[in-house]
Amino acid sequence: MNAGRVCHLRHPRRVHLPPIDHAGAQVAPRSVLLAGGLTPYRLRTAVRAGRWQEPLPGVFVSHSGPLTQAERWRAALHYVGAGAVLSHRTALVAWGARIREPAAARRVAGVRGDYATPVEGGLVEVTAPHGRHVLPRGFVVVHQSRRPVAEGFVVDRLAVAPPARAAVDVAMTSFRSADVDHVIADVLQRNLCSVRDLEEEAVALGRRLGPWLQQALDDARRGMRSVGEADLRRAIRMAGVPEPEWGAPIETPSGTFFVDAYWRRARVAAEADGAAFHLSAQDWGADLRRQNALQSVRVTLFRYPVRRLRAEPMVCGAELLTHVA
Repeated sequence: MNAGRVCHLRHPRRVHLPPIDHAGAQVAPRSVLLAGGLTPYRLRTAVRAGRWQEPLPGVFVSHSGPLTQAERWRAALHYVGAGAVLSHRTALVAWGARIREPAAARRVAGVRGDYATPVEGGLVEVTAPHGRHVLPRGFVVVHQSRRPVAEGFVVDRLAVAPPARAAVDVAMTSFRSADVDHVIADVLQRNLCSVRDLEEEAVALGRRLGPWLQQALDDARRGMRSVGEADLRRAIRMAGVPEPEWGAPIETPSGTFFVDAYWRRARVAAEADGAAFHLSAQDWGADLRRQNALQSVRVTLFRYPVRRLRAEPMVCGAELLTHVA
């Protein structure tokens, strides 16, 4: 009686993929793995056995756990292919802006798709050159653009749209004017780009430049660097208050201090205070010293919470008008 042969299934060979973050996470497209010596059969076996995963078609991750943010970003770039860059909200997150990646919806930033928000993070927005017809898939929102994205911008070895381009793209896909004001103010406050950078990106839009973005850029040219300042300006305009100096310096014996709005002849200043303003005793003490310094040179300072500016813009503006006009 002949003994039957015992077939030993070999595990897929370990392939040293390029690490993409400090934890040594490994993500690679099918083409790289096949060029490294793996066969399609071994790739399928690794995924079926639960040692690897294929979160996007043709993109493999060498573990079976939840993807890190860096792994999602890398996988999305591999999925979209050559010329792809992280863009829109994802790019701004990569640059350190105060914004969140989008959650799944029927349409995300104007792109319809069958999205699924991963448990460990948000969707990933990627821009590809026009003509690359890659469908949105899973956690990847694919934008196509005729406007070339400047090359050479990299964060943690990932291709990323420059901050000004990402901010303008977010502004163009926002559904509220306040969101446009926020993204423009945020990239300027964090010195991620300049007003001129934003203007150059806006010019490239041509006729697609919308009124919300145009207004936000006009405010930025006047020196406004926060959403609160934009709300203050709307209150001023509604009440017919003369245009002030924005971000104006005031010299005092204790030093130079800057205020959001200043009517120099009337020696009246106004500021918009956000919800996160003066959270510590140290900040509060510094603010009192600043206010005393302004009063020492006979400057009348009006302070407005952003919520009040939005709820009662006409009333706030009228208060200033009686002292400025």
